[in-house]
Amino acid sequence: MRAGLGDRRWVWGLLLLAGSGLVVLLLGGVWLAARYQDAADYPGSARVAGQNIYKFSPNLTIRRDTAYRTSDPFPAVYNWYSNGFQLGPESYAQSNCIQMTDSVTQLGVLQRQMSVMLCDTRSGRLIFVMRSLSLRLPR
Repeated sequence: MRAGLGDRRWVWGLLLLAGSGLVVLLLGGVWLAARYQDAADYPGSARVAGQNIYKFSPNLTIRRDTAYRTSDPFPAVYNWYSNGFQLGPESYAQSNCIQMTDSVTQLGVLQRQMSVMLCDTRSGRLIFVMRSLSLRLPR
């Protein structure tokens, strides 16, 4: 009878270890997603507006829309986003605004999307950033 009690402790210990590992993995994923989203904040800029959007269906998606204002020169801001996030040259330009976009699928299941619109105004540069990270499981 004593051997049966020891076996149960072993099983409960393994379940506790597996559950703890799952919690650590989940918290690490949330931390990495938050770091990914914050990486697009232009250094020294003032945040004008922002929101986070979470979708659970049909795919798990974390999206962040933010707007910033900075007095840095237009070329400096453009180069920071273009080179820092491999957005390349603008995909669309009109008047004093340009838009740069990128969409990448990694490991076949993670889809990253980023769009930056940079506008030159009299009172400084306005930066509108949309970033999303989606988990697309195969069907």
